[in-house]
Order: sequence, then structure tokens, then C-alpha cells
Amino acid sequence: MKEYFLENRKENIIGSNFKEEKNITGIIFNPVDYVLDGIKFINTKKIENITVETDNFKDKVMTEKLQMYFEELPKKIFKDSKISNFEELFTIIQSLDLLCELSLSEDDVVYIGKTIEVYEDSIDIDFFDTECKLMDQAYVEYEDITTVTVFSDYLNTLSAVMKHTKTN
Repeated sequence: MKEYFLENRKENIIGSNFKEEKNITGIIFNPVDYVLDGIKFINTKKIENITVETDNFKDKVMTEKLQMYFEELPKKIFKDSKISNFEELFTIIQSLDLLCELSLSEDDVVYIGKTIEVYEDSIDIDFFDTECKLMDQAYVEYEDITTVTVFSDYLNTLSAVMKHTKTN
């Protein structure tokens, strides 16, 4: 497991990386103990330092869990696809109609959204509040993004609620 120290962030991110590109680093997020909670893509330019955690027992347990993590098709797409920048990442997120969580440069606040349009240097995105109501439509430049998360427990729950309320 690696611990990522990001600029302008109080909290570090711990996870196992599966993609390291010039512009984007993909990890399986490990917020605590042996819990895996989604896929996080980090703007590589925002990484200040990386340390490697070594714990032989935890490494054995996590190796097993990590191998099983990408067995679900939508998750497997992120592992197998050539994602080297945010444009490619958001194209996949949009095609799968996924909710994502964005953390931006200026603060520790996160935004939950659905990608509307993908451009070479930015996206148009609908932001939702904690009750799944449309809060704002925004234009976000990739250079302002620190992390993008998909498949976290929170996002999966909100997605289920949103699908349920659409059908009722």
C-alpha cells in the first residue's frame, strides 16, 4: 500500500495503485484497515510525496482482496482501459453513466456529480446535493481537479437512490 500526500490537503490518501501515468494515477482506495472503498484517480501533478507502507500480514490480506476487486465488469473497464488523462477518464465515466466524486484544488470539499460533456481540457458536470437533488451545473477544468472517485460505497448508495427515485 502507498500513502499519497497531496498539495493543499490535510488528509493523505492510502491505496494500492494500478495505473501510473504522467497526468493521472489510479488507485484502489483503502481508507481504513482492510476496507476497499472505490477507485480514486489522482492528478499526478498534485502529488507532493508518496510513502510505501510495509506490513507483511496486511500485504497478504490486501493482495487477495485487490485481486478480487476488479472482477466486476464496470470496475474491470477502468483497470483494462488505457486511461492516461482526465479526458479519457471522464469519457469512460460518462459512457457508464456513473456518479463521481471530485475534489478540487482550492479546498477539502468534495462534489458529487454526473458528467454531461467531456472536452479536451475540461468537463461540464451536474453537481448533486446529499439528497440527490440537482444543485448546480458547472464547468470544471482538469487542472483544477485533485482527485476523482468512482465506485465508493457512498457513490454506489446515491446511485441506487437516484435510480429508485427515477422509477417511482
